[in-house]
Amino acid sequence: MPVSENNHYPTIVYRLDEVKKTFRQYKRKDSHSTGKDYFLPELLRIEKNNGYNTFSGFNHLLRLRDASNWSVCTRHGLRPTGFHEFYFIALFINNAKILCIVYYPKEDPSIEISLFPKFYPCGKLEFETKLKELVQSMTHKKGI
Repeated sequence: MPVSENNHYPTIVYRLDEVKKTFRQYKRKDSHSTGKDYFLPELLRIEKNNGYNTFSGFNHLLRLRDASNWSVCTRHGLRPTGFHEFYFIALFINNAKILCIVYYPKEDPSIEISLFPKFYPCGKLEFETKLKELVQSMTHKKGI
């Protein structure tokens, strides 16, 4: 199943599907809906930020396959967490803001997206502390 409960937060695993010069495409490990996939698509891409967009300060973008053409699909800048191979984004799903922590080891054939639907609202100072604690617990579980 694509969603597993790890310490009370769902994690969706995507496996490498295709590699091109400017992107790495991933497919959800199990394409069957579990009812808990939080509407994340079956396909997503991590792209190099080529600078031909309004995103600045991001080396990589996460593109969700939520339209029939990749060029119009939703993009998010992968924000660094301060921990190697961990990034975060905020998604709006069903009018709710959800924190997503993306574990993206570039040499690994899979990525993991962990969802924290009850993270927000969160003030700026509190945000950094809580994010650091979450990622530290994730790195500890992975033995990193």
